[in-house]
Amino acid sequence: MRLTHLGLATALANGILYCCALPLWEGFDEPVHYGYVESLSVEHNFPVLLKTNISKEIRESFDMTPLSRLLSQTLPGTMSFEQWARLSEADKQLRKSKLALIPAETRKTVSSFLNYEAQQAPLAYLIYAPLDALIAGLPLAARILVLRMGGTVVSCLLTYFALIQLLDLLQVKDGLRLSVITCVFASQMMWATVAHVGNDVLAVPLVVWFLTRLAVTVKKCSGRNVLILSSLFALGLVTKAYFLAFTPVFVVLLGWVTWRRNIRWTVIALAIAIVLAIAGPWYGRNLSLYGGLSGTQQSIAGIGWREALKALPQIDWLRSQQEFARWSLWTGNWSFLSFSQITLDIELWLLRVALLVYFAFWRRVQRPELWLWAACGCFGLSLIYQTCVTWVATQGESRFAEPWYAQGVIVCVWVLCFVGLSRWRAYGRWIAAALVLISMWIAIMTYLAKLLPYYSSGVTRANLDGLWRWWNNHPTQKLASVTLAPASVVIVLLILFIGMVIALSALIIRRLFRDVDQGHSVVAG
Repeated sequence: MRLTHLGLATALANGILYCCALPLWEGFDEPVHYGYVESLSVEHNFPVLLKTNISKEIRESFDMTPLSRLLSQTLPGTMSFEQWARLSEADKQLRKSKLALIPAETRKTVSSFLNYEAQQAPLAYLIYAPLDALIAGLPLAARILVLRMGGTVVSCLLTYFALIQLLDLLQVKDGLRLSVITCVFASQMMWATVAHVGNDVLAVPLVVWFLTRLAVTVKKCSGRNVLILSSLFALGLVTKAYFLAFTPVFVVLLGWVTWRRNIRWTVIALAIAIVLAIAGPWYGRNLSLYGGLSGTQQSIAGIGWREALKALPQIDWLRSQQEFARWSLWTGNWSFLSFSQITLDIELWLLRVALLVYFAFWRRVQRPELWLWAACGCFGLSLIYQTCVTWVATQGESRFAEPWYAQGVIVCVWVLCFVGLSRWRAYGRWIAAALVLISMWIAIMTYLAKLLPYYSSGVTRANLDGLWRWWNNHPTQKLASVTLAPASVVIVLLILFIGMVIALSALIIRRLFRDVDQGHSVVAG
C-alpha cells in the first residue's frame, strides 16, 4: 500500500471513530443544525431565524441524553456529562431506551425551542435532507450517526484530494508530503468541525478546494480554470456566509486575469453570471428577510461595522490571538474541554518556526503562494471583524472568533509551513518530524485521556495512574450509555486508529530521513 493511501485510510479511521464516539448533540450546535435538515426533509421549507422552531423529537431527546454544559444550563431538567456520570447504570440505560422509543411522528411536530441557526446558507442541508427522509424510520440516534458518517467520509475525501492537488502544485513531496497529510487529519479540531451534522462538513473542503483552484488558476490561467474557480466560489457562498471574506481576492483575480492574461471578457462575464445565478437568490433572500447580505446573528441584532470599530481597541488582541490559536488546534467539542496548554504551545511554536523558515526563503516564494497568502489574509481580517462583533454581542465574554471557522484556511497554512520546511534542506526534516510526533500524540490522547473518560465518567483531568485505573476498570458499560455506536465498536476502531497512526508516523519519519540521506548520496556521487 502506498503511504499516501495509508494516510487516507488513517484519516478515514479517525473520522469514523470520531463520529461513533461523539455523543448525541455534542457537536457544535448540532441539534439546531439537524433541526434545519428536518425543516427541509419534513416540512419542505427553508427555516427563518426567530420564526422557525426545532421539532418536538429533538427537544424531547434533550431530557434523555447528556448535553454540553452550555446547553444543559439553559434547559431545566437536562443534565451535563458530569451529572450524567453520577447516575446509576440502570438509570442511564432506561433513558437511552426512552431515547430510542421517541415516536417518529414527533419529528413532524414543532416544539417551543427556536432554531437559532435558521439563517445559515442552505447547500449542505439540501444534501443531507434526502438521506434524512430516506432513513426517517430509524431511531433518532441511529439517524444522526448515519448522517454524521456519510458527511464525514465525503468531507474527508474531498479535503484529501484537494490537499493532494495543492501539494502537487507547490511541489511538496515524499516524506514532507505525508507529514502534511498526517498533521492535517490528526488535528482534533478538524474532526470536531466536520464529524457532526452541520454545514461545516461541506464548507471546510470547499475552502480547501477554492484555495487550491485559486493557486492553479494563478499558475496556469485559462478560461476553464476561471470558471471552475467561480463555480467553487458560488458553491461556497451558498454553503457558509464566511465565503464572503474571499470576495476581494476573487474580484481582484478576475481583473488580473483580464488585464495580464488576456482572458476574454465573455469568460469573465460568465464567471460573474455563475456566482450571481447560484448565490444571488439566497443573498437576495437575506436582504429581504434580515436587511443584510450575511444574515448572521450579529448583523440581524444590529451589530455591524460601527460597533466592531468601537470594540477594536478594547480587545486584548495578544491574548485573543493566543487563545484562538490553541482553540483552533483543540477545542473539545461543544463541552469546550481543555487540553494540555504546554503540548498545544509546543505545536504552535513549531508551526511558528516553520513559518519563519518559510519567510527566510522569501526569494523562492512563487506567485501562487502570494495569492494564497492574500486569500488567507482576507479571511483573517474577517475573523478579526467576527471577533469584534462577537465581543460586542456577548458583552466582552467572548474574546475570539469561533475556532471552527478557520479550519479550511488552516489546511492551507499547514501546507505553506511545510513548503518552507522543504526549502530548508539542513533542518527542515527535524521540525517536520517533531510536528508529526506531537500531532500523533495529541490525536491518541484526545481519545484515551480526554473525550472518552469525560463523556462516560465526567473525568475532566486525570493523571496517568488515574487513566490506567479507568481503562482497566472495564469502561465499556459506561461508554455504551453515551456513544452513538456500540462501545465494542468504538474500542475496536480506537485500537485500529492508534495502530494505524503510530505505524504511519514511524514510516513518515523513516521516509523523512531516508529522503535526505539519498539526497546527500546523490550529491556525494
